[in-house]
Amino acid sequence: MKIKMIGVDHTKAPLEYREKVAFSQTRAIEFLENIKKDENILGCVVLSTCNRTEIWISYKDHLKVELDNILCDFKNINIDDYKKYFVYRENKKAVEHLFMLTSGLKSKILGEDQIITQVRNAVELSRNNNFLDTVLEILFKNAITASKKVKTNVKFNKSSFSVIDSAIKKLESINIDIKNKNCLVIGNGEMGRLAGATFVKSGANVTMTLRQHHKGDVIIPVGVNIISFLDRIEVLPQFDIVISTTSTNRYMLKYEDVCKIKLKEKVVFIDLAVPRDIDERIFNIKGVTGFNIDDFKIEESELKNFNENIEKAKNILNEYIENFYKWYFNKDLINSVFNISQKVADDTIFRINKIVDDNTKNIVEKASKKSIEKLIFCLRDNMKVDDFKNFINIIENNYLDNNI
Repeated sequence: MKIKMIGVDHTKAPLEYREKVAFSQTRAIEFLENIKKDENILGCVVLSTCNRTEIWISYKDHLKVELDNILCDFKNINIDDYKKYFVYRENKKAVEHLFMLTSGLKSKILGEDQIITQVRNAVELSRNNNFLDTVLEILFKNAITASKKVKTNVKFNKSSFSVIDSAIKKLESINIDIKNKNCLVIGNGEMGRLAGATFVKSGANVTMTLRQHHKGDVIIPVGVNIISFLDRIEVLPQFDIVISTTSTNRYMLKYEDVCKIKLKEKVVFIDLAVPRDIDERIFNIKGVTGFNIDDFKIEESELKNFNENIEKAKNILNEYIENFYKWYFNKDLINSVFNISQKVADDTIFRINKIVDDNTKNIVEKASKKSIEKLIFCLRDNMKVDDFKNFINIIENNYLDNNI
């Protein structure tokens, strides 16, 4: 198997390290174009979320430059500073990690819903930029399908929510009542829309910033008001809660701007962006309570209640993982199977050639091919990979090579 991934995630790296390797969509496209220069890399997927960055590749033979060096060179960071934070996975370990990840079993919020969409978007980005090969296409497709089945069949109760729900729970734990509070959401991406909709549902009065050139080309959650993104600083005194969720590489709220403004007596700033949107010095202003993405997670004590459901999820994932392995290790034999089935059909037609009409011949030929293919694939699903390969080789060498 020729699959590799390198990642930096919340379990190893502090936020200040994760944000330096995060990718916006534009930068992810640039990275894909850069990595195409190695003709041994057949496909690549860049997954960048608020909690992790992962680079996935399939390749042939060997790599000209190792994946960690490619990433560090592109990001202009010192590899020696990052080695201890990188996670390296290959082949089966990488495959099994992807299935767990896509199902939300490796998220800070166990069973969270957003990750499936984030993985799907990463795949689409690679596909749209012509850098998704068949191996990664089938791998990620199976992972996404398995994750949907997990979501449908396994309920994680309290943990089955997004980071936004965790933020609301955090506010409630420190006696901040959200109902009727004025809430400003900076950013109209997926996270911003989810934040807006969730806070509206919780009873807040929500306003969302919108860049003027995007007007008419975006989705605004029901019940959410909009203002110009350019007005985000001057309207801050109106709001009790400020949430920033953009995917840019610079602060949306700078300390130098905010410290000059008379904010409400008590105001909460929530930074859900990676890289960060809010200068953390703002959190030290009198009356301000501040949080970033690392402040929201499910407590370890709660995880004990989910063991049974985790096992259910893993059983579902294992079924799809095995399906991928069967496809991967036998993909080079598919043409051989079709060749064998065609040979059997030809042999059958030869033997009945003189006693049936053309229409019957066509029916018999199709039926023969389907029966043989069904038989062979049944054997594939119930044999060890090496045994199945030997079986195909025996058939090809002792049947296909002989004349009728």
